[in-house]
Amino acid sequence: MANAYFHVFDDRGVIRIAGEDRATFLQGLVSNDVLKVTPEKAGYGAFLTAQGKFLHDFFLIETGDALLIETAADRLDDFFRKLRMYKLRSKVEISVDSDGWIIAAVFGSGALDALDLPAERGAASAFAEGIAFVDPRHADAGARVLLAEVTGGGALGAAGLMETDRDAYDRRRVSLGLPDGSRDMAVEKTVLLEAGFEELGGVD
Repeated sequence: MANAYFHVFDDRGVIRIAGEDRATFLQGLVSNDVLKVTPEKAGYGAFLTAQGKFLHDFFLIETGDALLIETAADRLDDFFRKLRMYKLRSKVEISVDSDGWIIAAVFGSGALDALDLPAERGAASAFAEGIAFVDPRHADAGARVLLAEVTGGGALGAAGLMETDRDAYDRRRVSLGLPDGSRDMAVEKTVLLEAGFEELGGVD
């Protein structure tokens, strides 16, 4: 595992959507097919303006009785407020759940083997009191891991992964042409197809 690495993000957060209508509620609001997301399959998508322009991108994971949205922390409150606006009579509970999770990227040679994941976009499985999933945009990007905060991040080192910095992750991401939210896409201006979302599996 000498060339497999992990980086723990300090700029990502989580929104939790629970309740019996969680999938149908989100289905009408985002760019991808929420119904394809299962405990074994994570997704990637975006929340758009009424005119179809980019507002937020996110990873979507199903765990237990909830859907977890992993997204940029600096704009998480805005995303949360917009979701609440559309709740109406839907039987859902929407909450910010960032404090409950450690979020990391795992990449490099042997990274997916360390997490016991197949090289299949979006493939997900339980990992050390959390969940790991292959990046739904590109399998060569490696995986994302959400670990319960109470367990700490030691499981990543125990899996034979070496910690690295954000620059190393960004070099990997950029080499594959993967945008990083509003760092790379203009809010309320970017059209998803111009940002390659169809190729990245972000549009159904």
